[in-house]
Amino acid sequence: MAPPKLDPWTSPSEWQKVYKLLYSSDESSKREGLSFVSMWAARSRLPLSVECTGELLAASLESGDRTAQISEYGLAIIRFVNGHIDKAQGGVFARSVASVAVDIGIPDWMIDIRHEATHKCLPCRERCRMAAKYALNWLEEKYWKPQNLCLENAEHKAQECLVGYVELQERLSGMKREGKKTNKTEITLLVEQISSLSQYELSLLPSRLLKCLDDTSFSFSTWKPLLVQLNKNKPDVVAHLIYVLCQNYSTKFQHRQKIISFVESIISENLFGVSCKNQHSLYVDMLLKGQNDDHTRRLSSIILNQCSEEVTGKYAKLRNLFNINDLPKTSPTCTPNGISKQVEDMKSLLKDLESKSSKIGSDTRSRFVICDEGSWECLPMGCTLDSINPSLDYYQPEKKARNDLNTIIQPSDDCEMEIEIDQVKDFRSSRYLITKDQLIHIASSVRILDDLDG
Repeated sequence: MAPPKLDPWTSPSEWQKVYKLLYSSDESSKREGLSFVSMWAARSRLPLSVECTGELLAASLESGDRTAQISEYGLAIIRFVNGHIDKAQGGVFARSVASVAVDIGIPDWMIDIRHEATHKCLPCRERCRMAAKYALNWLEEKYWKPQNLCLENAEHKAQECLVGYVELQERLSGMKREGKKTNKTEITLLVEQISSLSQYELSLLPSRLLKCLDDTSFSFSTWKPLLVQLNKNKPDVVAHLIYVLCQNYSTKFQHRQKIISFVESIISENLFGVSCKNQHSLYVDMLLKGQNDDHTRRLSSIILNQCSEEVTGKYAKLRNLFNINDLPKTSPTCTPNGISKQVEDMKSLLKDLESKSSKIGSDTRSRFVICDEGSWECLPMGCTLDSINPSLDYYQPEKKARNDLNTIIQPSDDCEMEIEIDQVKDFRSSRYLITKDQLIHIASSVRILDDLDG
């Protein structure tokens, strides 16, 4: 079995948009169309006509060196002629370029310009410009216009079928309300006709369904016969329908409940097949990216729970979180008495925390403790009694340091004394709490040092 073909464009509407840009009279629009063609070329292999259109248009918009523009024209014309001639070759034996060109409508002078650019000197820029203009018109007549007309006809046909289906369902519903007998043969034939449409024609189903959301009588039962048939013949259409609903979920705020109930009905009717399950990550990403509220999480949870075997990684964790939120919210603690008790418990807890923080904040004791001079004998310089690490931070005093180092205030025998000792010139002053005996010891040491200096 051949692998599926990857189209360069995301949708036929994008192709139609680029066609209008490329053949616009505005130069900026043409350049925008060329950017789309470059993006398509990076995504997948381009059809020959699209590729030639981009090359010829890029050459005509070239505004640089004259020689460079002629070279670009020549390559584009060679690619245009050779590509379409080779494509039109048929039979066992190859025919001449001129004979094939007559069949597909390329004139002889285009063949001559291609021959000159390939085997001789490059033609002048005026001839190249004329050939490129003719080639662009030829491509529009042979490729762009027929394809666009085919898409428009397909859209018209699909719209007629879908509108007829909705009108027929409304008529049958009215007959049921009036108690009249209904013939299901007509709806069965119309469903089969719609399911036989092409993939592109059926891609218009979501847009038609979104328009019906504005109708007050919108219900899943109207679309159920068609979706059941499509799920049998073309399940990818149902998967695409769910994707479009999720994509428009955030923009159509007033229709969110209808979209949720519609997706729930698809799941409950066993129409959420393998094609839908394989795209569960796209659905959830599209929902949560647009809106993240209770309804969105509920719809995401419904989708993930339906794809229990396919969900892995972060989506499995996300599903578990959604399931936790879906637990019953009625418990004994949710009664008025339970809520008041929880409030009182929170208040008492806050009071305990405040009292602890106030005690911690009021404890502003210095790291230096009051002790006798014998306790310092075994400690190295720079260490304190409560820590073996050096105390390298300095305390900034509130009042200015005294200038006289030898000025000593005589303390009483029963009190502590606070003195300020200036450090070396480049350091801040430090303040310590010491005893009277330690003060006398320091003073005597200072005198001894003064005597030695003297």
